[in-house]
Amino acid sequence: MGSFRKNRFVFLIAIKFSFAASPADKPPGWASMNGGTTGGFGGAEVTVTTMAELQKYASMSGKYVIWVRGTMGTSGTSGKSDGDRVVLSSDKSILGLPGAEVDGGFDLKKGVANIVLRNLKIRGPGATDVNGLDAITVQGSVKNVWFDHLDIADGEDGNLDITHACDYITVSWTRFSYTAKSASSGTSGKSHRFCNLIGHSDNNAAEDTDHLLVTFYKTWWADGVAERMPRVRFGKVHVANCLFTSKDPGQNYCIRACHKSDILAESNVFMGQTEPIDISFDSSFTAITAKDNLFGGCKGNTVGRGSSFMPPYGALSLTNPDKLEAEVNDARIGAGATLAWGSSPLVQLDGKRRSASHGTGMDPDIVDVSGRHADGTVMAVPFYLDPHQPSRVYETQK
Repeated sequence: MGSFRKNRFVFLIAIKFSFAASPADKPPGWASMNGGTTGGFGGAEVTVTTMAELQKYASMSGKYVIWVRGTMGTSGTSGKSDGDRVVLSSDKSILGLPGAEVDGGFDLKKGVANIVLRNLKIRGPGATDVNGLDAITVQGSVKNVWFDHLDIADGEDGNLDITHACDYITVSWTRFSYTAKSASSGTSGKSHRFCNLIGHSDNNAAEDTDHLLVTFYKTWWADGVAERMPRVRFGKVHVANCLFTSKDPGQNYCIRACHKSDILAESNVFMGQTEPIDISFDSSFTAITAKDNLFGGCKGNTVGRGSSFMPPYGALSLTNPDKLEAEVNDARIGAGATLAWGSSPLVQLDGKRRSASHGTGMDPDIVDVSGRHADGTVMAVPFYLDPHQPSRVYETQK
């Protein structure tokens, strides 16, 4: 075997690399269109530990990968809209290290583009019907945004609302909920556990027609959500392989098709829900196609009407609905802030290929891999690429 010994090959390292999240990851769904969504990848990298630092770098011009460590900010008082806000400029990736939490919220407004938020807990002050602040607001011709592996709760108005002609947005592996911080469900003067509003008004056709392009993928509407999962006006919205299990006693509906909306809802799971698909509130929607969904213990409508748009992006990988609940609500690797970056995230990876004979007549590739983690540590490992199975990578003898 020359310089290689078979018993020193470490296949587990290949598995670790293939499943670890990276700042270079690319989104599925609508965020993959219009040139794709890369955030701050390739730009300067910083690690922040305070709200002031996060606000500073998030609003700076240029590309930044911003690693968030620890808990920061204040969510404020429900009904007063006084929590901390992070205002983003274009070309930013905000990536949470394990356990990272932002109390307050994020604002993506006025045409910002190319934003990635991943692996964060985001906490608002509690839902109240005062037309307050969202945990995340996306508003005003914002383009190319990827929200991934977030755990969002208790937004004062909504948890994540998208309005005013925004496009190319994907929400994936995200968990939405409300807690006891939000008052009992209801309408005026009570709670506003209304999670996701896509399009704010029937009267905004001049701005919103042919916009509001959004994908919800592997997303979980968990306890406390009364409605808007999502509620859609105008947009072309794809709800795929999502989980609906909210146990809110005041729940009104899950997906609501409203004025000029065009919705594809496929391969989702609804467990114990009221009005999983609402097509009776507003008959002026374009279409909602409901296919291959699983309903357990639900009451109310479960069918769509009309033929929706066909997504122009690459096909999503869809789990069979009878296995989806176990996948999405897995506390270790499911929806929410569950990403594994490794001991610390690898923020730079360089590989050089060389060849060497290992005595079998083949001429395999060796890749000398070196990487720098966010905490500044450096690793360097040579790997052997199996010429018969290129996807397999083995560590060589050190």
